[in-house]
Amino acid sequence: MAGRRAKAKKPARTGKPGQRTLEGWRANTIDLKLGVEDLDLLDTVTAIVPLLRIVTAIGQEARRRRVTYPVSSARELQSRLKGVKLVLGNHRIDSDAVARTMPDAWFPIAHEGELLSRVHLALLRCETEAAQLAPRPVLVAK
Repeated sequence: MAGRRAKAKKPARTGKPGQRTLEGWRANTIDLKLGVEDLDLLDTVTAIVPLLRIVTAIGQEARRRRVTYPVSSARELQSRLKGVKLVLGNHRIDSDAVARTMPDAWFPIAHEGELLSRVHLALLRCETEAAQLAPRPVLVAK
């Protein structure tokens, strides 16, 4: 596409050296200003990668439940999302799913960006596992 290049923004220096921050997590993303008038555009864009719509819905639920950071373990995340039983697309999200798909190595989760990244990875993991368990066509030689 022709046109002017979007300028990459520099991460803001917040927190202590080595501290994982949302600003640092965003790293070199382009500077993008979105307003209420852009929600329909964002909705259309997330339809390109439907899994991101599920990540968004889980992020909304985490915000509704006022999840605070850091989250130190899967067990802590389970307790913060206690009672959540969502079915989004072919994915069931509940405390058992969190325990099964989010290994201890993914914790602590320092901020919302890390949570959403881990959720995305967990959903990809589920899809991969489901694909591996799906029946495969049998080829018969004649």
